[in-house]
Amino acid sequence: MLELLTTIFLILNSTVTIIGCLVNLFLLHIVLFHSPKIIKTFSIVIINLALTNIGACLSGFSIGQRIIPSGKRLFYISYGLCSWIGEQFCFDVFGALLHFHTHALWLIFVSFAYRYYVMLRNEPSRLALQLSILLIYIPSLVQLLAMFFQNLRIEEIRNLLNAAYPEYNLTGLTVTGAVKTLEFAPLYTLIHMTVVSTPITIGIQIFKRRIIKLLTTRGVDLSSKTRNLHAQLLRTLTFQSTVPLIYIFGVFCFVLSHFWSHPILEYFTVIPPLVVPILTPFSCIFYVTPYRYYVFCLISQKLHPKNSIHTVSAVFVD
Repeated sequence: MLELLTTIFLILNSTVTIIGCLVNLFLLHIVLFHSPKIIKTFSIVIINLALTNIGACLSGFSIGQRIIPSGKRLFYISYGLCSWIGEQFCFDVFGALLHFHTHALWLIFVSFAYRYYVMLRNEPSRLALQLSILLIYIPSLVQLLAMFFQNLRIEEIRNLLNAAYPEYNLTGLTVTGAVKTLEFAPLYTLIHMTVVSTPITIGIQIFKRRIIKLLTTRGVDLSSKTRNLHAQLLRTLTFQSTVPLIYIFGVFCFVLSHFWSHPILEYFTVIPPLVVPILTPFSCIFYVTPYRYYVFCLISQKLHPKNSIHTVSAVFVD
């Protein structure tokens, strides 16, 4: 039974992460070569988000991880390609995966802050936006480095997992974990992914409401074309702000696994976060008219080869 669950999990994990990589690569192509001039600066955020999603998908694919909680300890069993290299590498890949998820949330926050800023003032330079992204990357970078330099005691971890779950056969498996949650790396990661993410999420909702208020205020000096563009990007950002709620399903499985130990919960905990990098690029492709227009033209050309794909211009429709 456990072998069947493992096979199903690996197939599902591989399918989701591969699709995520392909979708985000396609989004990168559209943004880099088919972005209208009016959103060239904002496209920097989309590019960073796509690259972050690709990093999360590649990490998730290579690690194929199962999370086993035991009291205040966490144990990880890696079935992915990283297991060919060793435990430390798998643990480092896991650290990279977590840092990609936190940075993606910061990028969504910057997206909303940017849209609000340009509605009140002149659009910032591309350099200023790039520096802003670099600044908000620092917390995730610290998290990544802390995980990289954490002392991993493999034998102790295997012995503790054997003691906690003697029914699990660990022979030949790549086992890592966090046995002392009060050490800097696990504590910082926990705070960053739970405590800090709460005000970030609240900030996103505050920016969203203020942008909606500005868009609906007659006194805002926006042309019809610019107002329409803001509305499109707002729909994209609004969708992106709700997609991370999918993490709740993973958190639910994680919390439930503390009370009911079952391999299904241990496997499924990591699946919901891997779905998020698929949905966020779709929101850009289908809610931003120039990108959607390019995709429709591409599909039309495939269905009707005699038709040519027209260069996407700054045409915005509701």
